Formats: sequence, structure tokens, C-alpha cells
Amino acid sequence: MTNRISRSTSPRRFPLLCAFAILGAASAAAQTFTVTPSSITYPKENVGLQSACQPVVVTNTGTTNLTVTSFTLTPFMVFQLQYGYAPKTLIPKQTSTYCIKFVPQAAQAYTGQISITIAGVSNPAVVTFTGTGTTTTATASVTPNTLTFAPQPLGTTTSQTVTVMNTGHAAFHLSSVTDEPPFSVSGFTTSVAIQPGKSFSFQINFTPTQAVQYTNSAYLALDVIPGLSVSLLGSGSTPSGLAITSFPTLPSVTQKASYLANLVASGGTAPLTWSLVSGALPAGLTLSPSGSITGTSTGGVGIFPVTVQVKDSAVPPKTATATLTLPVAAYVTGAKCNNISWNVANTTNPLVALPDLGTGTYLGYEGGLYPNGQNTPPASQLAAAMSYAQNIGPLNASGQSDPNGSYALMSVGVSITRTIWDEFGPMEVADPALHSHLVLVNAAIDGTNSPDWTSPSAGTWLTITNYYLPYQNLTANQVVAAWIMMPHSNQNGVYPNDMQNQENDLIAVLQNLHTFFPNLQLAYVSSLHYGGYQPSKSYPEPYTYEFGLAVQNVIADQVNGNPALNNNPANGPVMAPLLLWGPYMWENGLLPRSDGLTWGCQDVTSDGLHPSAGGRNKAAGLLTTFFKSDPTTTPWYLHP
Repeated sequence: MTNRISRSTSPRRFPLLCAFAILGAASAAAQTFTVTPSSITYPKENVGLQSACQPVVVTNTGTTNLTVTSFTLTPFMVFQLQYGYAPKTLIPKQTSTYCIKFVPQAAQAYTGQISITIAGVSNPAVVTFTGTGTTTTATASVTPNTLTFAPQPLGTTTSQTVTVMNTGHAAFHLSSVTDEPPFSVSGFTTSVAIQPGKSFSFQINFTPTQAVQYTNSAYLALDVIPGLSVSLLGSGSTPSGLAITSFPTLPSVTQKASYLANLVASGGTAPLTWSLVSGALPAGLTLSPSGSITGTSTGGVGIFPVTVQVKDSAVPPKTATATLTLPVAAYVTGAKCNNISWNVANTTNPLVALPDLGTGTYLGYEGGLYPNGQNTPPASQLAAAMSYAQNIGPLNASGQSDPNGSYALMSVGVSITRTIWDEFGPMEVADPALHSHLVLVNAAIDGTNSPDWTSPSAGTWLTITNYYLPYQNLTANQVVAAWIMMPHSNQNGVYPNDMQNQENDLIAVLQNLHTFFPNLQLAYVSSLHYGGYQPSKSYPEPYTYEFGLAVQNVIADQVNGNPALNNNPANGPVMAPLLLWGPYMWENGLLPRSDGLTWGCQDVTSDGLHPSAGGRNKAAGLLTTFFKSDPTTTPWYLHP
């Protein structure tokens, strides 16, 4: 999904700003640091948009620890902090990054600065900023902005037309249109210029793969004005006969890497037999009679359409055909793209997503998202959550009910969390289904690990209260819900002992959330996506999988009355918000879970961990579906 952050340029590099020497009281060793660059010039930016953030990097070049005690930004609303925090202590050679974006408030030239205070240094280090705000007379509308698809039999596609109109006096470009299966786009392939008084139309298609209800959004990125969203709703119905129910675009193939795609059909008499009718699979891949496309891609990149057939065992046999597309992309250099699934240690049994594992076990521990292998909250937990949800409403700055006030849902977590929310936030801010008083706040911070959030005196919390909330004209009293993805990196050992730090960190974070945000009622926790493509040890398998078990345990602790997580004032001091699962993100690589979700090497960047543009879009789609459909979120997330 395309970020609402507009065109980016690389930061200008300048000579080092400073190299201060500090003599310690008990040591003659020099303590030095650098702050780079000395100044940043941002490209011109339209009012209503924001630039890509530019990094200001503090490096401890000395031989003793150095502490960044604080920083300030001016003008406050124009040069905004995207991530970074203080106080923060840096060991020798360690860096701390403050990434600053330009958010013009008017069509004028701006100058500003970040002032960084170092412990023991009398004068702060200063980096100066310049930028110019501009305006445009382009304006846009989208019709319709809500699409509802009638129940559609699996294996079939229906389409509706969407029209983007330029209602202003200057041209703009429709840069991209993004959505998630079972929705797709046709009639749009590349950036389109739309002149004043003109329009452009394309189709949004609905191809359900399961007989369930789907809700999501399509995001229309524009180049010089904020993007638009179309709210989507549809449901699948059981086909009357044999039908191929795989989504028409299969998971991406990675060049020179192992591949797996299991084709799916509904109806008919088992066993089913699959065959290739026309077209050619990418070189190195084959389709088995059981419907698995496997092998290692040895050809070039491109788009490969093929027509497949499935035949059942009835007499006479029934058949169904479908045209599917296999996109082949280049190898993700740096990632371990051949690790397309992961097994339980010392077995050939693949890891099973917790919702699919249910009452089954992993190393003797039960699956499911909630106690007793269940995927829905216990009745008492659900009843309490529904009560909170029904009573959430607009608040004033003091946290008192106010029909003209606002309330906030914010993200809390690490860089992965932030990048996912950067996709989700702009799309949902423009979603016509969003409650008009709800404000979405990205409060996740790059460069952090869950231990950086466990202390109430940690600078991470000050970044939220001093920057992220004021940028949205909010106070800590107006935060009512949070989405948390807070992994502990570099785990080791065997479950469950390896997850003890993760569980302890989550408990501390939840307690801090209650302390800093007294009206925060509901906390939704997600675990990470598949980690098998990582070349490093940050969040490898099976620890990304076991992170889900840690979340499961912390929620079970609250359900079972752990005083450290008490949410009921009748049972003693309230220590934490009420806990529920958010969207469960983990999937076993290209081995699809029961809802068909996969996570391929094309969904990650070169580190094998951080989501690529496609991965961010996929994760943001899970968030959107969750918040627009969960019974504990819809009363306050959706517009009445």
C-alpha cells in the first residue's frame, strides 16, 4: 500500500557538526560524539502532505557511555518527529537516530531546528532545517466511496466501477490503487494524470475464496493532495457445484528460490485431480495432480498466466477450469528466500498457526488464541470488552465526555509496528466508514526493542506524550485503545523458557499503558509475521511463532486473575487495560493457513524481517479487516 508520505529525496550530507571532548571526573579518557548532518533542506511540499523523514544521527565516538538527555524541535508542528526518543544512553560506537519530517502548515518558507542536549555538555547540538510549503488548487472525489458486493459464489468474480473526479483547478495524478484479496483492481496499471473537470474510472473486483464476510478498504494514492479510500464489503457463498476457489493471483514466485502454492477447489467428489490446460508455468515449477505448484524458479521475472483444470471422481466426472496468474520477481538479496516454511524442531511436522492448531499442541502446549484452545475470548472477557466498547465516546482534553471531543486508537511497538501502521493509518483516515471522532495515532518507534518500553521512565513514553499526541491535538487522557506489536529480539533457548522475557516485557508495557493513559480501555496485541527469511538472529523462527504463545499466555494470565494484569476494580487495583488479540499475523511462509494467508519472500525487505511494500499492505489489510469487523471494535471504530 502506498504511504501518504509524499515524494522523498535522500538527505543532504554535510561535514560533521561537532566533536565535543568531555573529561570525566575520574578518567582522562575523551568522551566524544558527532551529530550529522549539520543542516537539512527539504524539498517543497504541499500543505496537507508531509515529506519523507530525514535522519539526524547522534554517534558516540568516545570510549565511555554517553547520554542524550533531551531534544526539542521548532517550529513544533512544522518539523515533526517520526521516530527517536530521549533520554537514551549510548555505549561506545552506538548511534541514536531522530528522523524528522517536514509538515508545512501554510504556503511559505520555514526555518527550524532540532536541539539535542547531551549529559555533561553545556551547549546543545543544533541541526537546522529549511523547507517551503506550497499549495495546489487540485481537489478530488471518488464515487462511490463505499462498495457492497452481494453474496458471490466461490470461484466467481463480480466487479463494480469506481470513478475518480478532479473537481479542482489543477491536475493531479492517481499514483496507485492498493487493496488486498479477495478484492482486486482492473483497468488501472500505472500512474494516470487527471485534468481539471476530468475523471478516470477503473474496476474493483471481488473474488471470494471462502464462504465468509469480507470487509476492507481500497486506497487511492494521489501525488499532490491526500489520498482517498473506498470502503469495501462483500461475502462469499457456497458454489452449486465443483469450483476452483484459489484467488486468481497466486503468491509471488521468487526467482531462483523454492516455491509452493496449493490450489484449492470447493464441491465435487474427492479425490480431485489437477492438470494444466494452457499456458506455461515459470521455468522450474510443476503442477502435481494433487494441486501443488512446487519447484525452484530458474527463469526470468514476469507475469505468467496459466489455465488449470480440476476433475473430481464422480461418474461421470465433473470439471472446472480457471485462469490463474503467477508473478515472478527477483531474488530478495540478503533474505533467505528458500526457507518457505518451518518445522517443529527435530521433526518434519510444519509449525501450525495458533488459530488452526486449536486444542492441538506445540511441544506439549495447547494452541488457540485464548484458553482451552479457543479462538474467541472467554465469555467474561468478551462481556467486559463489549461493555467498554459500547461506552467509548468522544472526550475532551481532560478525559471527560464531550460530544465535540475526540478519542484515539494508537499503535505501540517497534519499527515493524510503525511501518505497518504507516500503511494502515493513511488508508483508514480517508475511509468513509471511520468514526468521525476517532483519531489514529502511530506511536511505534524505530530502533526500539520491547525492553525499551518496560520502564515508566523510558524516553519512549515521553515521545508519545510530548510529540505524537500533541501533533494530533490530543492528550494522554483521550487515548482509549491501543494496538500493540512489541517483540523482544534475540531470544534463545527452548519454549517456554525462551519466552519468559517476552511475557515479562508485555506485562510491563501493559502496566505502563495504564499509567500513562488512564482512559485506555482496550489493548489489542498481535504477534509477528513469519520469520524464516531472516539471515540475522533478531526475530528468527521458531521465536516469531512462539511470540504468539507468549501473547496467548499473557492474555490467559489476565483471564485467570493475575493481579499484575487486573482490569476489574472489584478485584483490587487496576493495573492494565483489558487484553484481547488483535489480528494474528503469523503464517508458515508459503504453506497457507486455513484462511489462505501466506507470507512469501517478496513480502520482506533484504533483512528478511521488515515488511516490503507488499508485506506492509498485507499486514495493513489484516488490521483494517480486524478493526472493521471485530465486535469489540465496531461500536467505536466505525461511523454510526
